[in-house]
Amino acid sequence: MWKQGFAVLAVLLLGLGSGSAEARFGKRPPSSPSAPSSPSSPGPSHPSSGVGVGRPRYNPYYGPGYYGFYGDPWARYYYDPSWAWPYMGPGRPFIYGRYYDLAWRRRMMPPPSAQAVPSQPSVPTRVDLMADAGFVSQGYAVALGLQADGEQLAFGARLNLFNLATDDGSPGRDTLTLLSLKPGVVLVSREDLRVRLLAGVDVAFAPDATFVGPGLGASTLMRVAGPLKLEASAHWTVLPFTQLSGEAGLALELGPVRLRGGYRATYLDDQGRLDPDGIPTRDLFTGPYVGVALMP
Repeated sequence: MWKQGFAVLAVLLLGLGSGSAEARFGKRPPSSPSAPSSPSSPGPSHPSSGVGVGRPRYNPYYGPGYYGFYGDPWARYYYDPSWAWPYMGPGRPFIYGRYYDLAWRRRMMPPPSAQAVPSQPSVPTRVDLMADAGFVSQGYAVALGLQADGEQLAFGARLNLFNLATDDGSPGRDTLTLLSLKPGVVLVSREDLRVRLLAGVDVAFAPDATFVGPGLGASTLMRVAGPLKLEASAHWTVLPFTQLSGEAGLALELGPVRLRGGYRATYLDDQGRLDPDGIPTRDLFTGPYVGVALMP
């Protein structure tokens, strides 16, 4: 019995020894032919040291073929984006074709926010400083003025000084001063047309009295042709004295300087407030004027 067991053990040892006699555990055979690769599906290729079969070089600037990562983050696959699916969901490759990347970004891009409508630039305040002089029927007149125009509001100030011969023929001169302070609104504000409506206070300094009353006014500046402009204004005071004045003329605009010339008329009535019998005294002064306006 034990002899048969030894015989079986000897046969097994001889069989195992003949199969493993050509190699040692942990040692490569000196000349072992490489077995042909199986035609089954190849596993993912790993990057080599650059020796052997060449492979496309990774180009971070989106060359014709790109490297992407599909499933296994440790394996890199080279593919052509022409067959890539346009939308790959949240797990899209890190780098792929420009077209597909833009398509994915359009889906993920938030809606554009509403852009604020740019406001129109405010109109700067324009200031005119005016001075003129002229002759009237009984003497001469000098006038100073200031006109400030904003986008909607305006302010006008005028000072007219009359130096006149005495009405009774006595020696000396009579001086009459008219002051007007009127804020207002700008009805039309354009480069070729400006229209203002004014309301304020009119003051008359006469030789023997001073009158103060409310007054209305209107003025315009209109371009005729090129630098040539038309100026016109009118003023009216009702109480406690009557004043009607108006002027019209042409102006030649030369940069910040405007040369002015025209005709002015002023009507005054004291409504009999200085006469014991209430007889009114009236005067009318008319004549041409020339002057200049500065636009700082």
